[in-house]
Amino acid sequence: MWEGLFRIACLIKNKPMEEPVAALILNAMRDTENGSTEGSLSTQISIIRAAFAVYEYNTDRKLLQRLAVWCHYLEIEFEQLTKADPDPLYRPADLMEFLVRFYQVTGLKAVLRICTRLRAAAFNWTTALHTFQQSIPVNTDEMHPAMPNLTASPEDIDYDEKEKLINHAEFLADGVRYSVFSGIFSGNGQDLAAGKVVWRYLHKHHHVICGGTTSNPYLCGNAPEQPINNCAVAAWAEAFASQLILEDSEWALDELVRIVFNSLEDCLNKEMAGKIQKVNGSVCLDCLCEETAALYVRLTRAAASVFLHAVSLKEKGIQVNYLLPGKFLLMIRKQAVILNMEENSLHIQCKKTLNACVDVFMPAIGTSRIKLTGSQEETDLTEETVLKETGYYIHMKKEWQNQDGILFEDTDRVISENTHHQGICCIHNNRLYSLPVKKDDPYYAVQSGSETYDGGMKVSMAVIAGTYNPDKKADIPVLPVSDSQAEMKTLMPYSRTSDRITMFPRIKTNV
Repeated sequence: MWEGLFRIACLIKNKPMEEPVAALILNAMRDTENGSTEGSLSTQISIIRAAFAVYEYNTDRKLLQRLAVWCHYLEIEFEQLTKADPDPLYRPADLMEFLVRFYQVTGLKAVLRICTRLRAAAFNWTTALHTFQQSIPVNTDEMHPAMPNLTASPEDIDYDEKEKLINHAEFLADGVRYSVFSGIFSGNGQDLAAGKVVWRYLHKHHHVICGGTTSNPYLCGNAPEQPINNCAVAAWAEAFASQLILEDSEWALDELVRIVFNSLEDCLNKEMAGKIQKVNGSVCLDCLCEETAALYVRLTRAAASVFLHAVSLKEKGIQVNYLLPGKFLLMIRKQAVILNMEENSLHIQCKKTLNACVDVFMPAIGTSRIKLTGSQEETDLTEETVLKETGYYIHMKKEWQNQDGILFEDTDRVISENTHHQGICCIHNNRLYSLPVKKDDPYYAVQSGSETYDGGMKVSMAVIAGTYNPDKKADIPVLPVSDSQAEMKTLMPYSRTSDRITMFPRIKTNV
């Protein structure tokens, strides 16, 4: 948990090095005779990643040298360490990501040799992603609910174990992240394309409207009553964020935005994060102690990764991927620039005129109108954009003056997205909207497409047969009939609800 906690401390604390987690990390990195840290290889990788996060903050060269010593130790003891703890061979994303980023800082040749050995020894996620064909939900009655300990080398595991591995949503998301960094190291086009290829398939068969996939913890289709494991939510957030390193990553950013403002926000908005969430159903807070620790490890890392990828620096300027409140210090054309982000706007703070490009991402589920504000006359950019199936960047190149900015103006537009079983969900400003419900409440279906927005979303709905019961698994009916009078029901943002209906059946018309 140290890496995520320290990165979060860097976001919200004035002096993160004075936080207890920093002392724990530095103490764990004390010198040893052979260069190792305490624990199994998996534990050591977690410590090393946390230490690298500290280096990125304080740029202490002694800490960088200590990390290099560990890399030399890993190169020497690689076979023994992976034999004693083969888990990093099945989940190699954390190690490969560290190695690639560490090499980009140091140019240490030993790192390249370790990357080569890791690619050769690790589970072949690239092939698994390119050949993935699991179209139906995985039955947990036939498969153990959690991954067993894999003690054999990846080349020796049997078919059933392989199927469990590639259908485990959290492992699968980490496999996508591994393939990206493996491809960055090797230049292999198959590695780099693996995430996009598998996501095209997953989106059709296992996608969930709040972002990512269903997971129980295995993939379980796209019905709204299926559980969504929150560890998998965090893993998918990191996986899609990793894709932003590549060109043509709008498909991944689209899904990342959906996760950030819905499924991940649902975890972070609650006083206590639950084990699972549901699109139609209630939040589950029933976790064992070890499950809770693993969940918070993933959530803290995902939250930090989300802030890290909100803004990207490009050769010609800034790329704003999504709005998160905060101040981002950037170096653009040898000038220090502060990007002040608020919920619905951003402003550039600079001492001199800045001649640069600012690209702003408009996601497929975005409904705002984008305007330039500041020293020049206010300019509406909405007319220059067109509706597309996936998100796209709006490009702005100009001479930016101090306090020039971009306003994301709210509109009354609501996106009615078609879903599983000819259902419908309602989206406004990147967020799903849900109907808060209680047990035995009437079950509603959308009467028509006449959604309005007036300080809150109101949707025309009618009562259909059945009542809401969080303890009963029930898929939404296909085009039910209703004899009741339609009424306007008020919906709330997905992350502000616990018991909810988010995917609604659509009333059959002309009957």
